[in-house]
Amino acid sequence: MEQPPRSFHSLSPEGAGQPASGGRARADQKLLTIRNLAVNFNGLPAVDRINLDVAPGEVVGVVGESGSGKSVTMMALMGLIDAPGKVSADEVTFDGKDLLKASPKERRKIIGKDIAMVFQDALTSLNPSYTVGYQIKEVLKLHEGLRGAALHQRALELLDQVGIPDAKNRIMSFPHQMSGGMNQRVMIAMAVACNPKLLIADEPTTALDVTIQAQIMELLVKLQKERGMALVLISHDLAVVSEVAQRVAVMYAGEVIETNKVPDIFAAPHHPYTEALLAAIPEHNVGAVRLAALPGMVPGRDDRPKGCLFAPRCKYVVDDCTKARPALAPLPGLADATANATADATPNAATEVTRVRCIKPLNLTGDANVHTHGGAR
Repeated sequence: MEQPPRSFHSLSPEGAGQPASGGRARADQKLLTIRNLAVNFNGLPAVDRINLDVAPGEVVGVVGESGSGKSVTMMALMGLIDAPGKVSADEVTFDGKDLLKASPKERRKIIGKDIAMVFQDALTSLNPSYTVGYQIKEVLKLHEGLRGAALHQRALELLDQVGIPDAKNRIMSFPHQMSGGMNQRVMIAMAVACNPKLLIADEPTTALDVTIQAQIMELLVKLQKERGMALVLISHDLAVVSEVAQRVAVMYAGEVIETNKVPDIFAAPHHPYTEALLAAIPEHNVGAVRLAALPGMVPGRDDRPKGCLFAPRCKYVVDDCTKARPALAPLPGLADATANATADATPNAATEVTRVRCIKPLNLTGDANVHTHGGAR
């Protein structure tokens, strides 16, 4: 009998290394493994059956519309889902440690130190009652045990590393005395203070002007390469993801519907939603009378269809799409996906980077039973 998902106890937001090895991530390594992660609010699913692998030093982009569950997934990993939210999973493993079995004390040693997060809106994420220096020092005191002159010097070094000028004076500034870009740099300094093995950047350029957005992304990429840490980049900007990420996970209505490496996912998407998402980019509509748009609405948490969640909006829909929820399965084995549509296939590792939640994926070759780009035959 299949075992029910284990409860993922809330991690304390009050508490929570060596950096992961740099260079290209090895396919046989996994730093983070998530299996069948689900988050429910009052019994209604916000995210469902999330499977995700991140290798040491790998950059993974997570894309999708607002409300697709990108941030909620990562907040669940960080233990920041408050009541009435409930989190469950079959497996959440980080650096060989089972976070589902870890005690609150053990998790606090990991969250904020080995796993860190840069939040969307820096101004509201920082505490307005304390100076930015005080807030950086709190992280260093808790996880690194620094005190006195060494603590102050390390905080100055971090401000300097993230490109804040005149760090000796800025360290005494309050968040409201700094620009949005500067506050985001402070957030990044706090996140990388303890040399995390995994950094989660949740829309790190939100509410910033275009030039500052570019600077923040350049800073994140620079720090990721220098420290060899893995990076999960949550973003709406497909252009940024295509330049920064090595692999992309596309989310829709609380599910991961496709994962593939860059640039393959942009050149030949396998899920109809990914295809529609890319088609909506203005640069792909040059000369068109109207921009490409996807009809219909994302299903709500309380009106999810029985079959594929994208079926009501999909131009390639067939009868089988509405009968059972498809699995997120490795691409080579999808010819018989309808036989396994009710249970997700378990990915082996980062070696199977191409997975799709569709019974008739696009852009397949060498298999007469599945269709190529252009829809179902």
